[in-house]
Amino acid sequence: MTDRVPPPVSTSIPIPDWEPPWPYRGSPGYVRVTSTMTRERGCREQTARKARPDLFPAQDAPREPAAPGSFPLGLVRDTVLNLLGSGAGAGSDPDLPTADLLRSAVQQAAADSWQEWSAESLPAVEAGVVGYLEVLESLRASGELPETLVFSDIAYVQDPEADRVEFWAWAVHHISRDGALREVHLLRWRDAASVPLAPAEVALVAQVAGGGFIAEHGKWYQRFVPLRSVASPPDPERVRVRVVGVLDASADVRFDGSPQDARVAFDQRVPSALGALSGGSTFASGACADCSVRYVCAGIPTFPGFLGVAGFSARTRALSPATLWTHGACPRQLYLSRDLGLPRERREASDALRRGVQVHEWLRLAHDRGVPCGEADLPEAAESGLHRELGWTDDEYAVNRPYLRQHVQVCPLAGGDVTDIRAEVHITAWDTDANLVFTTRPDTAYLDRDGAWVLRETKTLSPRGIPRDPSVLLGRYPQVAAAVCLLADGYRPDEQPADHPGRVELELLGPEAAELVTFDAADPLTVLVARTSLAERVDSWLFDTVHPIGERPPCQTCEVARWCGRQPEGALAVAVEGLTVPGVPVDTDWHAAAPDAVLRDLLGTADEEEEFPF
Repeated sequence: MTDRVPPPVSTSIPIPDWEPPWPYRGSPGYVRVTSTMTRERGCREQTARKARPDLFPAQDAPREPAAPGSFPLGLVRDTVLNLLGSGAGAGSDPDLPTADLLRSAVQQAAADSWQEWSAESLPAVEAGVVGYLEVLESLRASGELPETLVFSDIAYVQDPEADRVEFWAWAVHHISRDGALREVHLLRWRDAASVPLAPAEVALVAQVAGGGFIAEHGKWYQRFVPLRSVASPPDPERVRVRVVGVLDASADVRFDGSPQDARVAFDQRVPSALGALSGGSTFASGACADCSVRYVCAGIPTFPGFLGVAGFSARTRALSPATLWTHGACPRQLYLSRDLGLPRERREASDALRRGVQVHEWLRLAHDRGVPCGEADLPEAAESGLHRELGWTDDEYAVNRPYLRQHVQVCPLAGGDVTDIRAEVHITAWDTDANLVFTTRPDTAYLDRDGAWVLRETKTLSPRGIPRDPSVLLGRYPQVAAAVCLLADGYRPDEQPADHPGRVELELLGPEAAELVTFDAADPLTVLVARTSLAERVDSWLFDTVHPIGERPPCQTCEVARWCGRQPEGALAVAVEGLTVPGVPVDTDWHAAAPDAVLRDLLGTADEEEEFPF
């Protein structure tokens, strides 16, 4: 057996330079490009740092306890590799394992992991392993995939003699025993055909397979070296990239061609997708809580003490209004879905949720014009109007129009003298006293005639039955309380000093009436009530170590009910404002038990595609 030294290729693609804006140790010239880095989103500085695995801030960050395992799909991959005999020990594919063998294999993978795994994560991992092996069995039976050796890491190195540039993809790598075929399996939880992958991402994965070498699985900051325990396989004749959904045993081919085809796609599509590797801008978000350079980064706004929490989180954690809502409804639901990262079952949106999202879309489009909303924008006939630009049906317009007509009288532009209006302002604030990164997204922000900033939340709910007491509303809507505290502590959307802290508005839209409730961030009593109510919600979440099931849990609509096992019997479902909420009496505040999917939309938190921790 011989070591394979990766040969240089005739051409190389340019890699953007990056100079960290803070003192560092290590080399910015050693670059590792993962397939997910081709996605132009999030924080460019964070991506640039992740692409330099051997570069660290000169200032050591405070040591924090490790977070519990929250990427169970990674444990699925580890178990699959163990069962299939990754590397030199690879043999013929096993039959579907017995329940005892499967459980033992998953437990062993968890024990070998560098993270601590909850036993409650393992059933989802077991289900994923079974689904993957079913896909593999089907591919074997159909003749699409011959008998293969399986590897965890294949790396493609560009110009080995120059600054080190590696390309890598998180996947299960198959190489046929004759070396002619290399097939990459990109694991996702489900719906393989629906997984969004940009052409550049697929091209990078294909080039890694077609031009890469089998690599040792070492520490992340170490350079890839050829695996010494296996003979170097011959160059492949065919490369295939397949997405595999492990829970529903789905599969979808994204690339199938020669190594030369892969190289052409790589050269054409990847260079233009690597702009984020040059850094240059920051985007503060909940991801800052896990960023390795957060203590030296100037891009994350710090607001010490704004949450009002007396305690301190031992590790930096992210939270949002949706976090607090879900914890209030069912702490166990939040624990399973957010802390453990278990896969969610998507639920069909209710009529009420669909209405709320569409009304927000219309308001954003209307306010972007910079003119007040008027009756002329909402003709009785559905043939024309702004809704046509949003692709609404006539029926959807008929449902939404009454709510939008009520908005006309409370439109922020109606009074004139609004000099700056912005839709869905993304706010991130690191409370360094509590070590918590809070994110929220008010529906509208505008600068009024007095030069004060106003943050507005809009809810498409009937005002009937909604308490008029501002202190009660602050307790019910943590995003409103947080907005008051942020303005009081100096937050401004334009980051400019202002004479007045501003105010927060809660716009309640019904089909027959509208109400606008105002909270003055300059009023000490209002700020005290807001901070107290917010701190109580945060405390309840932050120091919860038991994660009990809620008093009236939304089990029938819970996205992680499959993994729970503690649902109470006889949960009653009732309809409130057109939304079905299980186990909630009609006179109960329905927000307190709304399912997670509803909260992500109503509270303005994006449900992004599952993130990979590299």
